[in-house]
Formats: sequence, structure tokens, C-alpha cells
Amino acid sequence: MISVCESQKSASNSVTTTNDNMHMKKVFDLEHNLDARTKDKITLARSWGSQHLEPLIPSYWDKAEFPPKILSSFRENCPSLLGYTLPKQYGGQGYDMMTVSHISRALASIDASFTTTLLVQYGLCAESILLCGNEDQKSRLVPSLARLESMGCFCLTEPQSGSDASDLRTTATKVDGGYLITGSKRWIGNGMTAEVFVVWAKNMSVKGHPVMGFIVQRSHQKNKDAIQTRKIEGKVSMRILQNADVDFFEAWCPDVNVMGDHVGFAQSVGRVLEASRVSVAWIPVGICQGALEKTIQYITKRKAFGADISSNQIIQEKLVRMTAHVCSMYLLAERMTQDFLAGKCSLPAISMVKAYTTKLGREVVAMCREIVGGNGIVLDFGIASKWADMEATYTYEGTYEICSLVAGRALTGVSAIKSASAVKNSIKRQQRSKL
Repeated sequence: MISVCESQKSASNSVTTTNDNMHMKKVFDLEHNLDARTKDKITLARSWGSQHLEPLIPSYWDKAEFPPKILSSFRENCPSLLGYTLPKQYGGQGYDMMTVSHISRALASIDASFTTTLLVQYGLCAESILLCGNEDQKSRLVPSLARLESMGCFCLTEPQSGSDASDLRTTATKVDGGYLITGSKRWIGNGMTAEVFVVWAKNMSVKGHPVMGFIVQRSHQKNKDAIQTRKIEGKVSMRILQNADVDFFEAWCPDVNVMGDHVGFAQSVGRVLEASRVSVAWIPVGICQGALEKTIQYITKRKAFGADISSNQIIQEKLVRMTAHVCSMYLLAERMTQDFLAGKCSLPAISMVKAYTTKLGREVVAMCREIVGGNGIVLDFGIASKWADMEATYTYEGTYEICSLVAGRALTGVSAIKSASAVKNSIKRQQRSKL
């Protein structure tokens, strides 16, 4: 760790309880039109995060470990945020997508790893059960996930295919009383501690081998080696989030845990990704707001060449440029969420917004790091982790390229997601069909 003098450490620590909208609203108050409840939840998320989570980030980010007591602190101090994406009848809070997105944004302004841990738990694992499961599965499994009494994960990505999530090789084979799940998954958030694994696999017992969801519980395995998890080491982004490689060796899934009402990729996992990507598009907005606020506080206490660096013209131009970027990210995400609530926003629009916020987000955090200089790569100053964590948002829940191509497909009517030769063949087939 690069050493810093005590006065610099003090300056860094003074931003711990900062409102990430404090300086921005002097130019553009983005939150003025939010309802009182949403503002209250934003304040709670920021306050708890600043007091309990932020002081832990430098140490645990450096160690690539998840703070062991932080979920207990969240449960005790933020009961109105438990299950904040989920309906009341299943242990959640019943907030609409706008409130949910702003809570995620506020938490992400403190730490994106913790926010992603919750979104995997709530927005992917539990949401899969809500969207694709039956009433028994919802009432039996979701409340404990909402209360963080059991941890859950979402097993879609596989090591051999990455972004090509439709090319699944994990299989589910029917046996008496249930299914045996065999295959490998990668980049599984919460995978090391999960009890509930929502696994997307091909049902080998049905014609066409459609993709379906299977709820595999660690505690239900008679063979302790049926589920094997290994932490992914050496990450340089979202180091606090615990990602795992997960291997299933005929893992047991009873019939009561099969999500059989929604069959096929688009009707099962596709619905989950569409809903979750709305909240994910807000994560870069929160990261940028947190980084920008820390940067502004830093420059007001820093002198160079006999003057405050806040009086430097280049510094001020960069701050204004970053503020404009964050405003545009926020406003586009807000419009997307409004349209989603009105039933007027589909996957192409959601994917476009996610691509946009992550692309601009990279530029914003890079400028924050530039302004803070050498201290911008020191964890104690709160910029380095945000700068690195933004890289993961650019890739997870749909890479920038894939999200762009989803929107491009809607604009042109031609899918360019597959190889160029596959696209050419698709166009030829379309032309022949018109003859």
C-alpha cells in the first residue's frame, strides 16, 4: 500500500458520511422530483453504507474478502431495505421499480460489490423463482432469501461460452422423484455461501431439450461432492463480491423444485434478465456519483503550485463534463424505469441504457482517478476501488457489446450477435423467404 501522511488520511476519511448528491445538486438536482418514501430509503441506504460499509472497503477490497458481519449489520439497521426488490407477500417490501433502482444506486455509490451481492440474491435468484416458479416454491423459498437468512445464487454463465448464454451444456436428467443436474457454471456471485442455486439447464427428458430452471439446494444433497464450488481468485474488479466456479455432479433437484411452467430460454431466463437489467443499469450511475463526490471533496482540500487545485480551469472543465455525463446517465435510466413501470420498455431499450451507462461510467471514474492523481490508485481515498469496479459492470449482466447488439437487432431487424458468416446466411434466408 502506498503510504500517505496523516493529513491526507484525515482528508480521505472526512468524505465517509458524504451525501453523493450534495455537490451535484448545486448544478442539477436530480432527486427533487422523487417521492418522500423513495428519498427516505435513499437516505437510509447512504447513511448505513457510509457508517457501516464504507470504512471496511479498503481492507476487504484489498483482501478480496466479503466482510463477515456486514449482512447482519444490514439486517439489524435497515429492516425496511430487506428484500427491497421483492413483493410483501414473500417477505419483501413491495417497492416499485423506481424506488428499487434508487436504493441500488444509493448503495452502489458506497460499494458496487455489496450492491451486486444483494442484486444477485434478490434480483436474480429470488426473482427467478417469482417469475418462473409456482406458488409453493415462492412461499417456501423466497421469504428466507428476502431476510438474508439463506443465500442464493443464479447459475447461468458457463466457462466455455461466456456471453453466449443460450449455448448451455449443463443438463438435467429425469429420474424417479426428480432430476440429476450435471455441468459447470462460472462467475457465480454468492456461489461460495449459497444454499439455493437457481440452475439453468437443458431438460434432456423433453423433446428438443429446452432450457428450464431447476432449484438445487445444497442442504438436500446426500452426496457432499454433488456441488463443488471454488472461489475465483485474482480478480481486479469487484473484489469484495465472491464469485465462484460451480460444478454439479448429478446434483439432486426434487420435482417440487423444478420451475416447469416456463420452458425455453426466452420464456424462462430471458424474462429474469430483462427485469434485472433495469436495476443493473443504475449501478454505474451510483458508482459515478460516489466517485465524483469524493473527487470534489478531495480537490477542495488540496493545493498545488500555491493555489487550491479546485481553481484550476482544466479541473473545473473535467468536473463539469463528468457532472453532465452523470446527469445524462441518470435521466436516461430514469426514463427507462418509468417506461418499464408503464409496460412500454422492452429488452432492446433496457440493453441500450445498460450499455450507455457503463460506457460513460468508465469515462467518469477514469477522470476522477486522473484528478486525484497518485492518490487515485490508493484504496484509502475511495476512488481506486470504484475505478476498478466499474470494469465489471461493463461486462456483467450482458457485456457492452452484447447489449449494444440487442438494441442494434431491434433497429435493423438483423441479428449481428453471431458471427459475420451466420449473419450473412440469415440475411440470405430472409431474402429467399420474400421471393
